[in-house]
Amino acid sequence: MWWPFGRKRAIDRAAEMFVAPRRGDRPADCLAELSHTAYACAAINAAVCASYPPRLFARGRQARRARTRALGADERLKLAVPGGAGEVREVTDHPLLDLLAEVNGEQDAQELWELTTLHQETVGSAYWSLEAGSDGLPRAIWTLPAHRVRAERREDGTLACYRVSGPKGETALPAGEVVHFRYPDPRDPYGPGLSPLRACLETVRAAGQLRAYRGGLLEGAAAPGVILTPEGPLGEDERERLEGEWERKFRRGTGRVLVADASLKVSVVQNPLGELATLADMGGTRADIANAFGVPLAYLTNDTNLANLQAAERQHLAVAVRPRLRRRDQRLSSALARLYDPSGGLFFASDDPSPLEREEALRRQELDLKQGVLCINEVRSGRGLGPVAWGGVPWLPVAWAPTDITGRIDIAPETGRARREAPGGGAA
Repeated sequence: MWWPFGRKRAIDRAAEMFVAPRRGDRPADCLAELSHTAYACAAINAAVCASYPPRLFARGRQARRARTRALGADERLKLAVPGGAGEVREVTDHPLLDLLAEVNGEQDAQELWELTTLHQETVGSAYWSLEAGSDGLPRAIWTLPAHRVRAERREDGTLACYRVSGPKGETALPAGEVVHFRYPDPRDPYGPGLSPLRACLETVRAAGQLRAYRGGLLEGAAAPGVILTPEGPLGEDERERLEGEWERKFRRGTGRVLVADASLKVSVVQNPLGELATLADMGGTRADIANAFGVPLAYLTNDTNLANLQAAERQHLAVAVRPRLRRRDQRLSSALARLYDPSGGLFFASDDPSPLEREEALRRQELDLKQGVLCINEVRSGRGLGPVAWGGVPWLPVAWAPTDITGRIDIAPETGRARREAPGGGAA
């Protein structure tokens, strides 16, 4: 751990306060536990976040330089557009958009976004290596195995490079060529990040132990577990024959009949099927894991209905997906967009995934149309449609006067209502 203090004394003191990860809690150990419920939750978050790719926007001088399009009022409401002076427009043609679309020769954009989120869900960090072209700007993006990357810092705490371990040793990558995404970690604000999997790792391991126990009951345990006591002594061969006969009869379950050829006393030592009640804890561990990832439990069970699924979707998009998108977009803006525009005129933002926000935007748009706040062409522009000849003036309810009343001979200025037509034409 390090702190961005210039004095080494402060860094040393902070290092003394830091508790290093215990053995078994390192990134590679977390990946080893990525299975079953943990993988399902991580994959759900990664897939949903990837379905909301970031969009590139420009403000100020960049909005006039790049090829852009104007944003409608309703469209801007659905975007997490950072504040600031100047008009904001969406960039439609830019080398940065080409870079994110092509990525590299082996990956496409969908895989890039899913891996970026999946690494953060499991390890806490995701790393992009930027391959520079002849102009010094990135020409390809390569995702690095997050569990093999570590940051190397100087004595004053500043970042020196990133080291990536591989089969042939470590490779040092300059800090300026790596984009580091991470989830916040209150124990180490400048470290690799705290993943949901790491936060619930003990619960994940407990779930694995319960699954192993259940597998042992089904595969290896004779049911029921008993002691067979004959009335008289048995030879070694007879004892093995009797044990084998019992094993063949009851290994896969109870309810079968065994006819003994000698008098035996049967003592039940334990009933493994009765101990299956302990496996009810698996439901609790599944809920704990889902809570750590922010995934509704309705996504992980068949015991649900349409209303519960709809409520779960709202919860997931608003509580889990939206913060992840905001964090991702801000990192892209600060670490990638500034390579093309150091002034901050270019930035990334994603559509707001929350259904409540979208429904509220639609209601607000409908009200603005009815009240004359927006005209039809403004709404069409927000949807990417061209203007129409009759849509440049706001429309008002029939009982109201239209906004372009001045100078129209068919409107009585004192009332705002249409004049009656006099016989022979003209207004009465």
